[in-house]
Amino acid sequence: MKKVLVVVAVIALAVWIITWFRAPEAVATSGAQAWPGGLGALDTVDKRFPPMQANAASAKLTALANALPEDDAVKEFVAREIARGELTIGGSPAIADVSAIRALLLREPIVWQSREGIGGGNDANAGRTVQLIVARTLAASALTKARANDPAAWEDLHAVWKLARSLEGHPQMMVQTAALTMARMINAVAWKMPLPAPAWLDELQSRDALPPLLQAFQYSAASYWKDGASLFPTKSLASSVEHDRLIAEELSQTTRCDVTVPMNDLGTDLSSVWRRAFRYRAEREATANALRIREGKLIETVSRCTDGAWKFDGTTLRFSREIPTAAPDRPMPLVLAVKP
Repeated sequence: MKKVLVVVAVIALAVWIITWFRAPEAVATSGAQAWPGGLGALDTVDKRFPPMQANAASAKLTALANALPEDDAVKEFVAREIARGELTIGGSPAIADVSAIRALLLREPIVWQSREGIGGGNDANAGRTVQLIVARTLAASALTKARANDPAAWEDLHAVWKLARSLEGHPQMMVQTAALTMARMINAVAWKMPLPAPAWLDELQSRDALPPLLQAFQYSAASYWKDGASLFPTKSLASSVEHDRLIAEELSQTTRCDVTVPMNDLGTDLSSVWRRAFRYRAEREATANALRIREGKLIETVSRCTDGAWKFDGTTLRFSREIPTAAPDRPMPLVLAVKP
């Protein structure tokens, strides 16, 4: 009889605990809140990302890209030139032939197979690695040509930009951080390219990296919310969803470029991603001003960043503050040695 009573008590306690933690109404309310930037509620997220089928051009590009070696010397060369705030370009290692890849990217639109889920699966991870190898190799080729004052260097960078743009419409955060990495890479070496700068660079300069990252952030939150709401809708889940929505609101209203953002509750910590995205706003201005100086024009001293401004003393372009980022990020400096 005692054993029966104990079992009944345990079951009753379990039911009480489950009832206490279950909060389906709170979870539903958290998911119904509109996210900033016109993103809407969490139950509308899937409609924003319709399925995409890979086209023949992406298959061709993948085949060409798989033949490229993952060359540490090339990777270090590009990282070194990005981090060096001097107009001169150092010696480069041997660069693989990227002419076929460049021609394909400039000639045909690339459409990648869309993936489901927060991570997108192993295929998405492998694809991201290959795409970044392609981007670095093209950037290395551009730097090598620029060292010889060859205007064709811009075509390599344009191909990287086409590659970055091909990742639009994919909701995974890892895909959008890859696109951010490519954009920053282009911008960080563009100021060293031969003059004049091409018209397409204006598109890169005017395109803010934050909106697609916020869309991916919401997609991740929506995935956790959807799974939790159907399996075990708790007060903790509702609180975490609201916490992350408030982070998105803070980000959408931030005008500083040196930001410290609270860690999100759901998924991988994205604090460093936000820091890089906001620093990139200052990086774009650095490149734009450096190109102005090289063309004999006055710089734009006013920054989009409300926590800084630009100065040029005749030889050095300088942002009024440093914006550090954490390793392994090796960003372009915000102090550039430029002579008109």
